[in-house]
Amino acid sequence: MFACSEGGHFTQLMALHDLFGEYDSILVTDNFRASKEMPELKDIGRIELVGGFANARKSHAGSKHSDNRITYFHGYLKLFIECRKVIKRVRPKVLISTGSNIAVPLFFCGKLMGTKLIYIESRARVYTKSMTGKLVSGISDKVIVQWKEMLELYKNAEYYGVLV
Repeated sequence: MFACSEGGHFTQLMALHDLFGEYDSILVTDNFRASKEMPELKDIGRIELVGGFANARKSHAGSKHSDNRITYFHGYLKLFIECRKVIKRVRPKVLISTGSNIAVPLFFCGKLMGTKLIYIESRARVYTKSMTGKLVSGISDKVIVQWKEMLELYKNAEYYGVLV
Protein backbone atom coordinates (compact mmCIF):
# COMPACT_ATOMS: atom_id res chain seq x y z
CA MET A 1 0.00 0.00 0.00
CA PHE A 2 1.23 3.47 -0.91
CA ALA A 3 -0.36 6.45 0.81
CA CYS A 4 -0.08 10.21 0.58
CA SER A 5 -1.97 13.45 0.75
CA GLU A 6 -2.31 15.72 -2.25
CA GLY A 7 0.30 18.29 -3.28
CA GLY A 8 3.99 17.79 -2.61
CA HIS A 9 3.43 14.54 -0.72
CA PHE A 10 1.73 13.12 -3.81
CA THR A 11 4.51 14.38 -6.08
CA GLN A 12 7.16 12.75 -3.90
CA LEU A 13 5.34 9.43 -3.78
CA MET A 14 5.00 9.41 -7.56
CA ALA A 15 8.81 9.25 -7.70
CA LEU A 16 8.37 5.64 -6.50
CA HIS A 17 6.11 4.77 -9.45
CA ASP A 18 8.51 2.07 -10.68
CA LEU A 19 7.57 0.03 -7.61
CA PHE A 20 3.84 0.15 -8.34
CA GLY A 21 3.90 -2.56 -11.00
CA GLU A 22 6.31 -4.78 -9.05
CA TYR A 23 3.72 -5.59 -6.39
CA ASP A 24 0.00 -6.02 -5.96
CA SER A 25 -0.30 -2.35 -5.07
CA ILE A 26 -2.90 0.16 -4.03
CA LEU A 27 -2.69 3.93 -3.62
CA VAL A 28 -4.65 5.56 -0.82
CA THR A 29 -4.91 9.32 -1.23
CA ASP A 30 -7.10 12.35 -0.80
CA ASN A 31 -5.97 13.63 -4.20
CA PHE A 32 -9.23 13.43 -6.14
CA ARG A 33 -7.38 14.11 -9.39
CA ALA A 34 -5.44 10.86 -9.06
CA SER A 35 -6.43 8.36 -11.73
CA LYS A 36 -5.00 5.42 -13.61
CA GLU A 37 -4.85 7.71 -16.65
CA MET A 38 -1.84 9.45 -15.06
CA PRO A 39 1.37 7.94 -16.51
CA GLU A 40 2.83 7.41 -13.02
CA LEU A 41 -0.26 5.48 -11.92
CA LYS A 42 -0.74 3.26 -14.96
CA ASP A 43 0.76 0.26 -13.11
CA ILE A 44 -0.95 0.79 -9.77
CA GLY A 45 -3.40 -1.97 -8.95
CA ARG A 46 -6.10 0.26 -7.51
CA ILE A 47 -6.71 3.75 -6.17
CA GLU A 48 -8.70 4.34 -2.97
CA LEU A 49 -9.83 7.91 -2.42
CA VAL A 50 -10.41 8.98 1.16
CA GLY A 51 -11.54 12.49 1.82
CA GLY A 52 -12.61 12.97 5.42
CA PHE A 53 -10.11 15.67 6.28
CA ALA A 54 -9.77 17.12 2.78
CA ASN A 55 -13.54 17.49 2.45
CA ALA A 56 -13.79 19.19 5.84
CA ARG A 57 -11.03 21.63 4.88
CA LYS A 58 -12.58 22.42 1.50
CA SER A 59 -16.12 22.81 2.81
CA HIS A 60 -14.97 25.48 5.27
CA ALA A 61 -12.29 27.16 3.17
CA GLY A 62 -12.67 30.91 3.15
CA SER A 63 -15.29 30.93 5.87
CA LYS A 64 -14.78 32.46 9.27
CA HIS A 65 -14.83 28.89 10.62
CA SER A 66 -11.88 27.66 8.53
CA ASP A 67 -9.69 27.37 11.66
CA ASN A 68 -12.41 25.83 13.76
CA ARG A 69 -10.84 23.00 15.79
CA ILE A 70 -14.13 21.11 15.86
CA THR A 71 -14.18 21.12 12.06
CA TYR A 72 -10.65 19.72 11.96
CA PHE A 73 -11.37 17.15 14.65
CA HIS A 74 -14.49 16.03 12.79
CA GLY A 75 -12.50 15.82 9.56
CA TYR A 76 -9.77 13.75 11.21
CA LEU A 77 -12.35 11.47 12.79
CA LYS A 78 -13.96 10.86 9.39
CA LEU A 79 -10.53 10.29 7.85
CA PHE A 80 -9.62 7.80 10.59
CA ILE A 81 -12.85 5.85 10.00
CA GLU A 82 -12.28 5.79 6.22
CA CYS A 83 -8.65 4.70 6.63
CA ARG A 84 -9.60 1.99 9.12
CA LYS A 85 -12.09 0.55 6.61
CA VAL A 86 -9.46 0.53 3.86
CA ILE A 87 -6.83 -1.14 6.08
CA LYS A 88 -9.30 -3.81 7.24
CA ARG A 89 -10.41 -4.52 3.67
CA VAL A 90 -6.98 -4.52 2.02
CA ARG A 91 -4.81 -5.86 4.89
CA PRO A 92 -1.53 -4.66 3.38
CA LYS A 93 1.74 -6.37 4.22
CA VAL A 94 3.67 -3.11 3.74
CA LEU A 95 2.55 0.52 3.91
CA ILE A 96 4.79 3.24 2.46
CA SER A 97 3.84 6.88 2.97
CA THR A 98 5.28 10.31 2.31
CA GLY A 99 2.63 11.83 4.61
CA SER A 100 0.79 14.03 5.54
CA ASN A 101 -2.64 13.82 7.23
CA ILE A 102 -3.50 10.49 5.67
CA ALA A 103 -0.42 8.72 7.06
CA VAL A 104 -1.35 9.07 10.72
CA PRO A 105 -4.59 7.05 10.80
CA LEU A 106 -3.28 4.55 8.24
CA PHE A 107 -0.11 3.93 10.26
CA PHE A 108 -1.94 3.48 13.56
CA CYS A 109 -4.52 1.15 12.02
CA GLY A 110 -1.82 -0.69 10.07
CA LYS A 111 0.29 -1.17 13.19
CA LEU A 112 -2.63 -2.90 14.89
CA MET A 113 -2.94 -5.24 11.88
CA GLY A 114 0.76 -6.12 11.80
CA THR A 115 1.56 -4.12 8.66
CA LYS A 116 5.20 -3.18 8.06
CA LEU A 117 5.34 0.64 8.12
CA ILE A 118 7.77 2.77 6.11
CA TYR A 119 7.61 6.52 6.52
CA ILE A 120 9.45 8.86 4.15
CA GLU A 121 9.91 12.30 5.69
CA SER A 122 9.09 15.20 3.41
CA ARG A 123 11.79 16.72 1.25
CA ALA A 124 10.67 20.07 2.61
CA ARG A 125 11.97 19.06 6.05
CA VAL A 126 15.68 19.75 6.32
CA TYR A 127 16.14 20.81 9.97
CA THR A 128 12.90 19.95 11.80
CA LYS A 129 10.53 16.99 11.98
CA SER A 130 7.09 17.29 10.46
CA MET A 131 4.07 16.76 12.71
CA THR A 132 3.37 13.53 10.82
CA GLY A 133 6.96 12.41 11.37
CA LYS A 134 6.67 13.12 15.08
CA LEU A 135 3.49 11.06 15.30
CA VAL A 136 4.42 8.04 13.19
CA SER A 137 8.20 7.66 13.45
CA GLY A 138 7.95 5.87 16.78
CA ILE A 139 5.72 3.13 15.37
CA SER A 140 7.38 2.92 11.95
CA ASP A 141 9.54 -0.04 11.04
CA LYS A 142 11.68 2.23 8.88
CA VAL A 143 12.03 5.99 8.56
CA ILE A 144 13.68 7.38 5.46
CA VAL A 145 14.93 10.97 5.33
CA GLN A 146 15.81 12.97 2.25
CA TRP A 147 18.46 15.18 3.85
CA LYS A 148 21.52 14.06 5.84
CA GLU A 149 20.81 16.74 8.45
CA MET A 150 17.66 14.84 9.44
CA LEU A 151 19.68 11.84 10.62
CA GLU A 152 20.40 13.83 13.79
CA LEU A 153 16.67 14.16 14.52
CA TYR A 154 15.54 10.66 13.55
CA LYS A 155 18.09 8.44 15.29
CA ASN A 156 17.08 5.23 13.46
CA ALA A 157 16.47 6.84 10.07
CA GLU A 158 18.14 5.97 6.80
CA TYR A 159 19.23 8.56 4.26
CA TYR A 160 18.53 7.75 0.61
CA GLY A 161 18.72 11.23 -0.92
CA VAL A 162 15.86 13.25 -2.37
CA LEU A 163 13.02 11.58 -4.28
CA VAL A 164 12.40 14.51 -6.63
